[in-house]
Amino acid sequence: MTPGIEITNTELIFTEFSSKEIGLAKYCKSFSLKLNEIKLIGISPRLALDDESIFILIIDKSEKIYPIPEHIIGTKGLENFEKYFELSSVQNEWEKFEYDDHYGKMDKVVYPKEKYWNDLFQKDWKLRIRTLYSWAQPKSFYGNLNKKNVG
Repeated sequence: MTPGIEITNTELIFTEFSSKEIGLAKYCKSFSLKLNEIKLIGISPRLALDDESIFILIIDKSEKIYPIPEHIIGTKGLENFEKYFELSSVQNEWEKFEYDDHYGKMDKVVYPKEKYWNDLFQKDWKLRIRTLYSWAQPKSFYGNLNKKNVG
């Protein structure tokens, strides 16, 4: 299967990119999720060593987080994803962040629209701890989801 994302009538399917292609720091496992199970979509800018990157975070009704690396930017799959969920371009959203926002402290909701740009995670001790090691483990999403978005 070709790596990337695909939207069917009922599912979001993410097919992983090879870890050799994108590196272990950005590698995310394949998954499929029913569209009606998706509760939130967030974006998380990160540094992978010293490279700026971004992850799209899909949160389901059970509050499980499914990360997708930025390697899908510019693909037809992402275009269809943005269209289906009526999202602004992920690339344009990414451009709103400064370099210092990539240290694992800035995760924003982009879907649903009524929760747009709210903090995805609570700003508590878990988030502060995550910022200390996010450069070494950029795909760690340790923290408590913000209750005003989840509830």
